[in-house]
Order: sequence, then C-alpha cells, then structure tokens
Amino acid sequence: MSGIQRMIDEMQRRGYASKTIKEYSASLRRLATYFGCCPSKLTQEQIRQYQVHLAGRDDISASYYNSTVTAMRFMYLETLGRDWSIEGLPYGRREHRLPVVLSRREVFQPWRPLRQMKRRLLLMTAYSAALRTSELVHLRVEDLDAKQMQIRVKQGDGKGERFVPYSPTLKRLMGPYLAEHGSVWLFPGESSERPLTSWAARSICVHAARLARLRKAVTITMLRHSAATHLLELGVDLRTIQKVLGHGRLATTMRYALLTHARRQPPVQPLELLPQPETSTP
Repeated sequence: MSGIQRMIDEMQRRGYASKTIKEYSASLRRLATYFGCCPSKLTQEQIRQYQVHLAGRDDISASYYNSTVTAMRFMYLETLGRDWSIEGLPYGRREHRLPVVLSRREVFQPWRPLRQMKRRLLLMTAYSAALRTSELVHLRVEDLDAKQMQIRVKQGDGKGERFVPYSPTLKRLMGPYLAEHGSVWLFPGESSERPLTSWAARSICVHAARLARLRKAVTITMLRHSAATHLLELGVDLRTIQKVLGHGRLATTMRYALLTHARRQPPVQPLELLPQPETSTP
C-alpha cells in the first residue's frame, strides 16, 4: 500500500471531509511527482528541500504553501509516525487579509435577477444562515425546523452539527418551493437523488452577480463573510456569531470586528482639524 493511500485511509477513519482528503492527497501527489517516488520513501532533508522550492516560487501563495505543510505533517507525523520534530515542518508567513464583503444594500442584489426559485433560495439561504458552500449544498429538507425556527447544519471533518436561526422571510419563501419538492435534498442536483455540487453552487453565485452587474467577484464564501459582518454591525455579540458560523476559536470570529472597524468612517478626519491658512482678500 502506498503512503498516500495509507494517509487517505487514516483520514477516512478519523472522519475527515472528502474535500479535505482530496486536498491533502493532491498536495502529496505533487510532492511525489517532484521527487519521482512515493512520499513514504522521502527523508526529512528532502522535505526541507521541497519547502525551499515552494518558498522560492512567485506563483505560490502563503495559504497554498501552508496547506501543503499541513498535508505533509499529517502524512509523516500522523500516518507514518515519523519521529520528526514538528519544527522540522514549519509553516511559512501567514497572510492576514481581511475578507471582502458586500454592503447591506449590495447583498440583496445577486438573487433579485434570478427567475428560478431554487437558485434564488440557494443564495438567500447561504447569506441568511452564513453557510459554507459544502454545508449549503448538503442541506436536507428535514434540516429545516419550522417550529423551532432553526436550521440544522452538519459540519465536516467530524465536527458534528450546529443550529442556526431560520429566517421568517426565508421560511415564507420556502413554502411554495417545498410544496413542489421531490427530493430529500433541499437543493438537489441534476438528479433528485443527489445534492447540488459545490461547483454548481459557485457557478450560480457568479452568474447571479453578473446579472446584477456587481463589480465585486461574489462567491458563496463572500455571502457568509457578509452575513457575519452585518450581524456584528447590527449589534450581535461575537460569541453568538461564533456559534452561527461554527468557528472553533473565537479568535477566528474576531477578524470581523476588525473588518467592521475598517468600514467605519470617523465623523471628522484628523487632517480637517488643522488650522487652515489665511487667505488674503484682494
């Protein structure tokens, strides 16, 4: 059995999401291609050389580099049980970019031009419940609790589930849609037996933004970031937003506080407080 297959088996045993398994596997296959052999045969010095190679490429982002390191850590430390020090597989410099969000006026524009109710509700649900793309497409009809006014969201990587508020507006619009629904999936794909793919959901979002003539490259993730930012602007506390988003650490949610601070404009600009030069009258 190859080292990559052993890693896949271990990730499946621990309940990792299929998307994560694919990303880790792809990172290790690129490593295997670079050296022309199974990653399980590589030494720590060769891994160091590969990190130097990645760090020297201008087309490699910090997030790409760090995701590769995460995959290698799981491979060598968790799967193969190498006695390497974790410091021997260091992360690179992390990017600390604030997410791009839509204003409260802009956020309603993407779904307005859409005529198909399924597509409109897809984007409305993504924003209303602040969902990740994978969480959105895997919603089932049974996850909508109209009595408790909440939506059950099943999280990946074995993190269980969480409950988010079910918007009364969304519930009202869901009525006619569900009345003619014939699938267990809330947003089925081409076949009613399978959910919509993440790729299809992203395409719907991009198409809707183009129809609305928005200049921003709108994504499902941007709708999620926008929802979190708007909740904070409306006075919802960070702990509540953390639960809605499903963040394991409050520090992850804190970045939205920085974003709302960056969006606020001070009532007076400091430069305007400086005394103005006197102008002589002719």
